[in-house]
Amino acid sequence: MRLFKLIASKSGNVVFDDRIEAPSPREAREQMKALLGLQSLTGVVYAITEIPVELIQSIVDARLAEALQRLHSGQPPVSVEQMIRPLASAAVREQLASLRESRIAPDDPPPSSQRFDAFAPAVDQIIGTPTAPKAQRKRTSVTTNGTLVDWKAVKRLYRRTGSIKQSAAQFKLSINSVKARIRREGWSHE
Repeated sequence: MRLFKLIASKSGNVVFDDRIEAPSPREAREQMKALLGLQSLTGVVYAITEIPVELIQSIVDARLAEALQRLHSGQPPVSVEQMIRPLASAAVREQLASLRESRIAPDDPPPSSQRFDAFAPAVDQIIGTPTAPKAQRKRTSVTTNGTLVDWKAVKRLYRRTGSIKQSAAQFKLSINSVKARIRREGWSHE
């Protein structure tokens, strides 16, 4: 059996983020599909990464043993597991305590869903270190005829009028461009 890390999203929302033990990536994918209760993975974007646990464990053990030997003036350390278990338990207790303190109150609105960023620093996400907020870029794009489109303005007009045709005509866009943006971003009219 091998260990795989699977991350899957559907419609921009993460629907699965876990580890699965399986003999092959195909079996891991099938287990994920079963856990999600899906007949097929159509519309699901996923990534499977094998986690070589034995290799990671041996590297960590060797590095810790080296560090401890230097620390203890050349004396061989006791087993690595005996040294790490108390430290890991303390770290887990601290993380749980901070989670309890920062949990959302019942009358707080639910957090807004965010698109999964595979290139975000994973260490910051795991440890919970605050990262600098990303600068909001203006929602503009260039059409095939070279004109600049302010999609926020298109969205405001669509929400006000409820008319795809009018919104497209006002900004000299094709109806299909506006329809695609409405579908992709889930706009609704008032």
